[in-house]
Amino acid sequence: MISFPAFLGIRSLLGALLVQALPVIVNTNEGERLEGNLLGIQNSAVQIELRSGERSLPFESLSVLESQTGTEKRGPASVGQQVGGSRVGVDSVSGDGETVTLQLRGQPELQVPANQVRAIRFRRGSEQTDTQWLGWLEEEQRADMLVIRREGNRLDPQQGVITGIQPETVGFDLEGTLLDAPIERLEGVIFASSNALAEPASISVMDSQGSEWRVQSIATDADSKHLNLAISEGILHQIALDQVASIRWSSGMVLLASSESVNSEFKTTFGSEFNPKLLNAFFAASSDDSDDLTMHGGASIEYRVDRGFTKFVGAIQRHPDAEEIGNAKVRIELDGVEKWSEVIAEGQVKGFEIPLGEARRLVIRVDRQDDGEVGDTVRVTRPRLLK
Repeated sequence: MISFPAFLGIRSLLGALLVQALPVIVNTNEGERLEGNLLGIQNSAVQIELRSGERSLPFESLSVLESQTGTEKRGPASVGQQVGGSRVGVDSVSGDGETVTLQLRGQPELQVPANQVRAIRFRRGSEQTDTQWLGWLEEEQRADMLVIRREGNRLDPQQGVITGIQPETVGFDLEGTLLDAPIERLEGVIFASSNALAEPASISVMDSQGSEWRVQSIATDADSKHLNLAISEGILHQIALDQVASIRWSSGMVLLASSESVNSEFKTTFGSEFNPKLLNAFFAASSDDSDDLTMHGGASIEYRVDRGFTKFVGAIQRHPDAEEIGNAKVRIELDGVEKWSEVIAEGQVKGFEIPLGEARRLVIRVDRQDDGEVGDTVRVTRPRLLK
């Protein structure tokens, strides 16, 4: 039998534990919104304490969990991007060609095999540099890439072999010439040994440092003060529970090339007696059973954006099968508002990563330039919606 003083002690202990628990808002796939304290995450379920009592919610029923502590996210200056989709803020990076060590902000360091690191970007992104950098990330690289930032925010890529990374320099083998490139003059490095097209893991954890962790599984530790992240096989990380800003569950991504469009059409700049349906059959956007879209000047394609998706990602380049050289302007619109536009010339790859917000319609348009209609054909590489 438990004595009354002992009962009061247990009750006080439970009260203290609840005070330390993380206050959260949980949204389910059925549209239910729950407010309470996060008690723990175990066995693919979230335990929360509601006013009505404790409740266990399986992962498959959840959409998003958000912290109510109001922790401010800080956008990282240097970012390490991993194959599974994680993008983490780092204070410094070191590596020997086999292993990369990331010194994380306010968290334990993380050691990752070099072939699990897609890129390290040492500078903050900007409108002038994002399209080039994101475009290179979408491509399979045959060699490691050292990206130098020149005056006027111009990026200069060099291909070779990364031999090591120190806090202030990157060791680089450029056709037999060994260099120690100062990090202060670099945009970043992209590793050839990693897979640019890997599908993101289905659980996304945002922390208060501005990092996004794409993980295979999550669980709180025994004292429910830390969240254990299984990033990939053999790669584990732990963050304090009060650093968790949000957790999202998703199916990863949707490739638009294999999705049904709302509308797809082709328009000429001159009068034509051809049936519009016949023109669309030959010149409207097509996927050719691949993950890419082929689009000619004058084509547009529209997709519906379902709730829960947060980003539209991909890259655009001139189609390699186009026999004539022509420039084309590609525009991306969300709910009728232009969010991205670039002129695509010969030999260029330009990437995009567009926040979707509350948008429900997405349109890709290819406009001809004043150099004629011939050769205005582009390839949209793996356009995809991410949750």
